[in-house]
Amino acid sequence: DPHRWLAETKWLCKEVKERESKEKKLRCYLLQSREELKHFTQVKEAEHQSLFKQIKKQEKLLEEVHREKR
Repeated sequence: DPHRWLAETKWLCKEVKERESKEKKLRCYLLQSREELKHFTQVKEAEHQSLFKQIKKQEKLLEEVHREKR
């Protein structure tokens, strides 16, 4: 039956387009999430480096205080 075949073909085309649209949205979401994760990782790394520098400064200050006490 050509009418049934045409209807099924149209339905299948619609399904494929909907799935492609969903896949595209998910890919965009994935890329966005990866970029956010990369950004947050860089921010945390910068915070850790800053804290490490502060600790090193405080260690030097403590060493100077110890030397002055002696």
